Amino acid sequence: MDLLERARALAACELFAELAPAVVIRLAERARPSTLEAGERRSTEDTVWIVADGSLAVVARGQAAIDASVSSMRRRGGTAMPGNAVGLVRVVAPATPVVEAIADRPSTVLSLAIDDVRDVLEEDPAALGALATALARLLLEATP
Repeated sequence: MDLLERARALAACELFAELAPAVVIRLAERARPSTLEAGERRSTEDTVWIVADGSLAVVARGQAAIDASVSSMRRRGGTAMPGNAVGLVRVVAPATPVVEAIADRPSTVLSLAIDDVRDVLEEDPAALGALATALARLLLEATP
């Protein structure tokens, strides 16, 4: 996945959609693509995961037993689809619980170190504001 493909995958994420193109490129320069096979796991301990293709079942870390299946994880958590970010809240709220994600089919994800995302956002207050607005919008939409 080249730089332009990484930038497109990041721009497709609703949380990054309002960021200036230069900010998306700076993030894309730091993003590392990975292909996950069904059953492979990732955590948000120090990384934000952007789903480019496929899907991930997501649960709070304490709920993700070593032998948890994708179906049991889905019952306890949610599903991250293309364009979804897993762990981005930890960038602005580090005390947010770590979550586990397991690929339920072959998937492509981009990883961004939490510190890299913070660095890029600290360089551009408008980007931080755009991200905060997008997070607030999603949280308000999710509130019944």
